[in-house]
Amino acid sequence: MIPSKVIKKELVSRGIAHLFLRPLKEFKKPTPGQFVMLWVPGHEEIPMSISDYSDGVIRITVKDRGPTTNYLIYDLPVGSYLGVRGPLGIGITNDMIMGRGLFIVGGVGIAPIAYLIKSYHPLVRECKLLAGFVSRDEASVVDELRSYLSVEVVNEELDWMTVIDLLKKELSNKARYDYYIASGPKAVLDHTVVMMPKNVIGYLLTESFMKCGIGFCGSCAMKGFLVCKDGTLIRADKYVDLIS
Repeated sequence: MIPSKVIKKELVSRGIAHLFLRPLKEFKKPTPGQFVMLWVPGHEEIPMSISDYSDGVIRITVKDRGPTTNYLIYDLPVGSYLGVRGPLGIGITNDMIMGRGLFIVGGVGIAPIAYLIKSYHPLVRECKLLAGFVSRDEASVVDELRSYLSVEVVNEELDWMTVIDLLKKELSNKARYDYYIASGPKAVLDHTVVMMPKNVIGYLLTESFMKCGIGFCGSCAMKGFLVCKDGTLIRADKYVDLIS
């Protein structure tokens, strides 16, 4: 466990905030798609995707989903210390994103995709991001990415559409892609693997209930696939086998 100081907080929208953490011990530079286990004193330890990393500072993007995340967003003082374990899991390397890619994101699944886009920005200029959120307020989290690639966003509050509706529209336009990466709730991933052409290489960043983060407790197992240890990155064809 690495003690890490909260050096900055940014409230992005109602219920979503960026936390910037500076580890006080050596922290290996993470690969996009990796995560940390974040220990919050007085609360619990939770998995958090890394949404950016620069000059030794980890950025995580937190959505209000319960007492611990609520505390992190609204009550945690800047200057506090949290515990960090990681980076954990399998990340996305630049050889996986050669060519024109499509990124399909639901909600706070934007976190690892944001880090990917910033890390590999010379490789994603011709790529496209489709993102869906519950509210217009939440959708503002993608604004920082618009200078890197083409972005289309919808929110259920005003558009009455989801990211899957965007994906249907994109595929109906016969756009061609060399690969795709999907991130977000299970429903988004399940629909994406069914809809995308089988000849396009696909990767998914999966979500699951994690306790240990190292494959010991088995709480995140999917038919023997340990999301925290074997993932969270998984090829689309393997994911189809897990959910079938």
